[in-house]
Amino acid sequence: MSVAIISDVHANLEALQAVLQDIKKQGVSEIISLGDVIGYGPNPRECLQVIKDNCKTALMGNHEDAVLFLGVNFRKEAAEAIDWTRSQLNSPDFDETKTKELWNYLGELPKSKQIKNNLYVHGSPTQPINEYLYPDDAENPDKINVNFAMVKSTCFCGHTHEPGIFIQTPDQFVKFYEPAKINNTYYFDENKCIINVGSVGQPRDEDNRACYAVIKNDVLQFRRVQYNLQDTIKKILAIKRLPRIFAARLQVGK
Repeated sequence: MSVAIISDVHANLEALQAVLQDIKKQGVSEIISLGDVIGYGPNPRECLQVIKDNCKTALMGNHEDAVLFLGVNFRKEAAEAIDWTRSQLNSPDFDETKTKELWNYLGELPKSKQIKNNLYVHGSPTQPINEYLYPDDAENPDKINVNFAMVKSTCFCGHTHEPGIFIQTPDQFVKFYEPAKINNTYYFDENKCIINVGSVGQPRDEDNRACYAVIKNDVLQFRRVQYNLQDTIKKILAIKRLPRIFAARLQVGK
């Protein structure tokens, strides 16, 4: 079986569609979404529907949580995008039945999923929705080892929009590898690992291409996909309630 793992679409329909086309070419049998389908971008309803239709497993991210439960600790621009997103999901301009289906779908998203030895979260094993695991956390043993203690073999996450792999050896030494350092490929072995699959719709590793991961025959590959980001940028700029910073970030991938 092969699986594609995506995260942080952030209402970027053009990026999501391009990634799904690339996934189809890989002959993948299952797609897993790690949350933050919404927020920042201009097409929250459309992206939610696509994920609902294509992902057997989908998780709640901090942006879904914020739309549902009025999340705190969001920066001003992110909070403004959440408010606009909520207005779109409540808009009377759309079919009422579809609206109810989307809200029900949001409310039923799990915070984490354990499938055999693999743990799937948006943030981290210890705080599945909200905690960030940044590359530098490999040098923070108190934080990273607590998270690894909750991992049987492998954990997949997103949230930081920075792809890469934390690898823990049996003696609890942890190192973070950016995809480029391992030729975008990881061969699973006896070591535990926490894998950040990057962001489909709002990359922040200075590469503006959509990012996701594919696993086939115990080998993981990070994939980058070009998409028409200018169309997404134009959409964001045309919506007065969406901060312009989210358009600028798409251009530079940061």
